[in-house]
Amino acid sequence: MDQPALERYLALSQEVARHNRAYHEHDAPEIADSDYDALVRELRALEAAHPEWAERAADEAGTGSTPAQAVGGAPSVAFQPVTHPTPMTSLDNVFGDAELGEWREKLARALNLPADSDEFTFTGELKIDGLSVNIYYLDGELQWAATRGNGRVGEIVTAQVLTVPGIPTTLPGLKGELEVRGEVYMSRADFAAFNAQAEELGTPLLKNPRNGAAGALRQKDPEVTRSRNLRAIFYMLGRRDGVPVTTQAGVLAWLAAQGFPVSAYTETLHGIAAAADYHARMIARRQSFEFDADGTVLKLDPLREQEEAGFTSRAPRWAIAYKFPVEEVETVLEAITINVGRTGKLAPLAHLSPRLIEGSTVSRATLHNEDFIRDLDLHIGDTVVVRKSGGVIPQIMRVLPEKRPEGAVAYTFPTHCPECGHEAVRAEGDANTYCPNPACPSQQFERLRYFVARGAMDIRGIGEKLIAQLLEGQLVRDAADFYHLTAEQLSALERGGGKKAQNVLAQLEASKTRPLWRLVNALGVNHVGERNAQALASAFGTLDALLAATAEQIEAVPGLGGVIAESVAGALADPSMRDLIARLRAAGLNPQEAAVRRGEQLKGLNFVITGTLSRPRDSIKAQLEGAGGRVTGSVTGKTSYLIAGEEAGSKLDRARELEVAVLDESGLDALLRDRGVPGPDAAEPDGAASV
Repeated sequence: MDQPALERYLALSQEVARHNRAYHEHDAPEIADSDYDALVRELRALEAAHPEWAERAADEAGTGSTPAQAVGGAPSVAFQPVTHPTPMTSLDNVFGDAELGEWREKLARALNLPADSDEFTFTGELKIDGLSVNIYYLDGELQWAATRGNGRVGEIVTAQVLTVPGIPTTLPGLKGELEVRGEVYMSRADFAAFNAQAEELGTPLLKNPRNGAAGALRQKDPEVTRSRNLRAIFYMLGRRDGVPVTTQAGVLAWLAAQGFPVSAYTETLHGIAAAADYHARMIARRQSFEFDADGTVLKLDPLREQEEAGFTSRAPRWAIAYKFPVEEVETVLEAITINVGRTGKLAPLAHLSPRLIEGSTVSRATLHNEDFIRDLDLHIGDTVVVRKSGGVIPQIMRVLPEKRPEGAVAYTFPTHCPECGHEAVRAEGDANTYCPNPACPSQQFERLRYFVARGAMDIRGIGEKLIAQLLEGQLVRDAADFYHLTAEQLSALERGGGKKAQNVLAQLEASKTRPLWRLVNALGVNHVGERNAQALASAFGTLDALLAATAEQIEAVPGLGGVIAESVAGALADPSMRDLIARLRAAGLNPQEAAVRRGEQLKGLNFVITGTLSRPRDSIKAQLEGAGGRVTGSVTGKTSYLIAGEEAGSKLDRARELEVAVLDESGLDALLRDRGVPGPDAAEPDGAASV
């Protein structure tokens, strides 16, 4: 017996099993996908060389499979279990064109064709890094939606899945059983926005978009799920009674015709060379995807050939996942600087020697907090390995100590605020460090910048340069002072001109009747962003009611927990906050009722929103839905209009391909005026009420 190999096999089995649980059951992966794939490949190689070990391990586990053969993870006991009518299998992986060719040979043997046969037609699809779901219909009526679980038994998450746009609850005329399968994901933009807000609020960050989607679907409260703005792509049918399709391309076309969102990146491919070319082209375009994708999936197109090829114990023989290479680069940590935010948080930032990663130059990376720096053991001058987390956010993965220059000094986190010199503090249980001085000039600047921001009071014309001038001239010290500015004071500032001054004053006047949630957000309470502000405004209705609320009453608001409740109650009870609110009211701030006006001006119209727009997508979506329109996540033949901002990407290509009407913001405004749709503030989501 090869004792060292057996010991390695047993240790590797335990390690892979642990990572399976972390990824599938706890939504908390401990290592990168590429590292996990390497462990599984090594484990499978050992099992191939010693099948008796695998058989023994499967028997001892009582599951009939080893960690290398497992599909998904055990269903959570927090949700009702359900058995999938047909199992949800995993996919085998290949990592290069040579391995792709070997898969083609196996496919030929499975179909009793010559080994060199290449008379295959494939569909090429992207392998989206999200959470697999199965939606079950009976006689055209949705019965349940579930996670994959262990492939045989999943968790029912129907209410959570139905927060995803574009999922029909009925399929008229369909008889029998139907399983529709897809991937629920969090877009890169929503992932970045979530982590930016979490960074600002001091709440836990998501590790990657897949982690965000999986965690959201496993929330007991569907409203928490809804707040993540999840999307889905559907790509497969399990049981399919009465569905008239004969190819995988036909499956996708049928799904799109029913209104399910499908991928815009699917292609029909003839032969293995075309499949390899498709994969290479998707690698080149991967930065433009709105979601994380870790490879392509190649499937035999004819369903008859799929059935003939069949399955192994864990995966279909007729499909393969061709994984993308993970790009990591080495660079040098040149410096660490500290930024002080509006809440006083000391936010460390790494300055790196510029390097090109996946199509863009990276020269900075967030370091989160003191513990993160200590755990990495960062020294100035260290060579570090950087990767784009979620394909978007640069992150330092590890340090290469063997390349550390002689005499390099470990970074020491500051004990005092670098802006005002006040002693920094760190509360028990909080990973972040704060400057407690409310008069800190950096905090003062950031609080004013936050107050006028688009997601807060939305006062356009007051930017960073003007705020800096106002502070330097001692014309403002807090937000209430904005409302006492005069045209003469503004005109006297550099580039303050008369017309510009009048525009600023007009914006300030208009802001006095903004919805209540905007004021709640603009006050800058720790742990309160747009969504929590909307929840608070909706729950309490008036500012007076919110000011009188106890921490227990605030905690009872759906989606808010004890930490947020204590933060809100404490902040609103603070004398300086009470004084600011009183002076804002004295200056004329009177947030008005902004009840959502439900109408039918846009009834029957389907919209898709994409690209960078001048106001938040949630605001546009609320306005459209408030007038009876429907907003979905994917462009299909049923889409009436695509609303396209800058960098619209693949959805714009898809709209042009389907000859869907495309509107820019001015075109949208014209449509809304023609239909008599109220302006955006009248359609603000959930939230505003009068003082």
